[in-house]
Amino acid sequence: MTEAIDTHRARLAAGETYNGLWMMTTSSELARIGSAAGFDYVCLDLQHGFVRADDVPRLSDAIRASGSALVTARVAANRFTEIGMLADAGVEAIIVPLISSAAEAEAAATALDYPSRGGERSWGPTSELIAGAVQDTRAERPLLFVMIENEDGLANLEEICAVPGVDGVYVGPADLAFAVGTVPGEPNDAHAEAILRIRETADAHGKVPGIHCGNGAEAHLRMEQGYRFITSAGDVGTAVRGFREDLRAARA
Repeated sequence: MTEAIDTHRARLAAGETYNGLWMMTTSSELARIGSAAGFDYVCLDLQHGFVRADDVPRLSDAIRASGSALVTARVAANRFTEIGMLADAGVEAIIVPLISSAAEAEAAATALDYPSRGGERSWGPTSELIAGAVQDTRAERPLLFVMIENEDGLANLEEICAVPGVDGVYVGPADLAFAVGTVPGEPNDAHAEAILRIRETADAHGKVPGIHCGNGAEAHLRMEQGYRFITSAGDVGTAVRGFREDLRAARA
């Protein structure tokens, strides 16, 4: 796992743009297809998707089997044990939702840091034990993205982006809409300004700016706005659009 993290960390530090696939289902076949298609990361959604802890090893193996995509997961909540579980399972990047303050961002970072990095979590190289490649130290850790998506997170954006151990921020545009006085799908000027400010602040603090998008066209727009870790497709949304398009064509 560490070699993969080092490679992706270096690529992101060099300014590369990552396009990702969002997995809400537990289909290992779709995970393999997404990685084989060339997505830079595949994210397993444990918050709003159907993925649960016991699905993570199987889906992670499927992602790795067909490509070099960064194995990513969004944890259900900012809880020490759940974040540590994903790290022990070999997940290479972890997205933590609803970060409202620097203290919450620090808690997420602490959940990923072994004592060799000054953290408090215990040493649990579960994925390496399975592979028979346990290392003497675990100084490395998964990449950490914290989600900026509520009013408090926006208010404390500078302090959150300054937290050591946070590698990037990830915008949840739907919840961000509520935070600025609108609803998902109906962006206003405040929403556009918030998305721009988050990207600028992340850049200023050397963090990777990430954002959730529903399709490739939206993802391209966010790339032009300077975002570099961009969810560009989702398994459920893409399937729904494809099924409906084929059905319309068949009935035309």
